[in-house]
Amino acid sequence: MIVYLLAAGYATRLWPLTRDCAKPLLEVGGDPLLTHLVRRFQSLEAVEEIVVIGNSRFADDLSVWARELDVEVPVRVLDDGTCSDQDKLGALGDLEFALEAIPPAGRDWVVAAGDNLIAFDLKPLYQLFETQKEPLIALRKVRPTAGPSPYNEVTLGADHQVIGFREKPMNPQTELAAIALYFMPAGSERDFDRYLVEGGERDAPGHLIAWLVENVSVRGFAFEGEWFDIGSHETLARARAHFEPTVD
Repeated sequence: MIVYLLAAGYATRLWPLTRDCAKPLLEVGGDPLLTHLVRRFQSLEAVEEIVVIGNSRFADDLSVWARELDVEVPVRVLDDGTCSDQDKLGALGDLEFALEAIPPAGRDWVVAAGDNLIAFDLKPLYQLFETQKEPLIALRKVRPTAGPSPYNEVTLGADHQVIGFREKPMNPQTELAAIALYFMPAGSERDFDRYLVEGGERDAPGHLIAWLVENVSVRGFAFEGEWFDIGSHETLARARAHFEPTVD
């Protein structure tokens, strides 16, 4: 299995912290966000390689980080060639770039956002994925809202089957929303190519999931444990508070 970590955004909402530092290299609990992710994926024995997709502005910093990692699984850094928020490829554009540069070559693959701080065990998700060998999305429970939801909405049927996916629905009917963590069986890159050929968006990954749900069988798994989407100063502060070392 190969893991693709999307880390090429410019995180303008977190300036000035991210003016001179890639968001995935911001520290939480003494380690960069990417280090937390790599350690989580290293816990899966099937993972053979991790690929980090960065941009030209921070590619050197990411390469230094990768060289200094003390992990057993190989970590490679790709430079997507962009230099600013104005010429970025978008999350799915970066995934397209990575799949062409380092193809899965007959292996299962995983996509995760590099600003996701995963503090839960990945093994239950992987075990279900291994059983079904179909695209699997990680789900979390969100509080019901009155009016438009700020999240996507996922509806599950029998045996973890995803039977509905809506982006920011006006009247959410379930408490489940997908995060940017997707397990894909070998060969799914052909479905991704078809998505792009049909004019799929190259930015928010949710567009790809919505397309997959309409075209192939997709499973969903609601994880137990903490997860932080580091998209603002507030969420970064909450994550740091959660991982703050306790003092006896």
